[in-house]
Parts: sequence; C-alpha cells; structure tokens
Amino acid sequence: MKQTMTVLTSSESNEWYTPKEIIHKVRQVIGPIELDPASAPLPQRYIQAERYYTKQDDGLSKPWEAWSLFLNPPYGKTGSKSNQDIWMTYLISQLPTVRECIALTKTVPGYVWWDTLFRGRWPGELCITEDRLSFIHSSGHLWDKSKAASSLWYYGANPDKFKKVFTDIGRVLNTGDKYR
Repeated sequence: MKQTMTVLTSSESNEWYTPKEIIHKVRQVIGPIELDPASAPLPQRYIQAERYYTKQDDGLSKPWEAWSLFLNPPYGKTGSKSNQDIWMTYLISQLPTVRECIALTKTVPGYVWWDTLFRGRWPGELCITEDRLSFIHSSGHLWDKSKAASSLWYYGANPDKFKKVFTDIGRVLNTGDKYR
C-alpha cells in the first residue's frame, strides 16, 4: 500500500486545506473570492479571500452574503452528523444571498447528505474528480492523496465556464436538472 495508514484513517484534525491548483481553478470560474466561511490563516496565504471565518469565528453563526464564496467544510463529525452535511445544509440556506459559489466535499455516495445533494437538492453543477486530491494538512505539509474522491459543487450564472474549467479533472454533471 502506497499511502500511509495515517492518511487513510487520520482523525487527528478536521483541517484539510484545499490544494492550490483547485483554488486556481475556482478563481478561473468565480474570480476573486469574497468569502471563505470555513478557513484558517495558513490556507489564506494562497486563497486570499476578502473575508474569511476561522473555527474561532464560527462561520455557521454568521450570514454568508457574498458575490463569490468558496467553501471547503471541515471533515469529521459533530455528534452523529457529518460536518460536511452541516456546512452544506447551511450553504444551501444561504444561497439566496450568494451570487456564485464553489464548495469542495468528499465524494461519498451512500451517505444521506451527499445523495440528497446529488439527487436534486443542489441547484447547480457538480464535478466529481477522477483522481483523489492531495490536501494540505494543518501542519502546512502536502499529504498523500486523500482516501476518497472529491466533489466540487457549483452554483451561479456560469455553469458552462465551470464545466470548461473543471472537465479536465473530472466528470461535470448538472444536478439541478438531474431528477426534476
């Protein structure tokens, strides 16, 4: 096995920062990032959002009104619920005040929250990566490839641009029309 067991099973941290090449693609689609509601100082060195919330700021307690938003929610669980479910549910509640956004989650079919988004709750496009991403750990080091593939969820007025930019890393689907 090429990957260390630490990468495959680590729960020491829910902080898995977005790879720089994904942020580059996000900017190609939505331009400068106004809000990153689940971030930390380390990834902001390259994400460079106009505004961002850290764990201490509790981004879930704040409104997310923004013209461009990027979200990579924390991994792990809060109680019995997936953090990615909690954060994506909150993002959907904030969409009326967000002009354009991209969210990055694990691709986990079979989990209720992911299937619910995939089957029509997400009103836009989805890119399921063909390869697993190498995230940046909270220590600042690049980890081996993650355990699961990733999903990039797009909402906004430029679905064709999203498809053009992200097609080279995965399959792009329109989930908003998939099951309606």
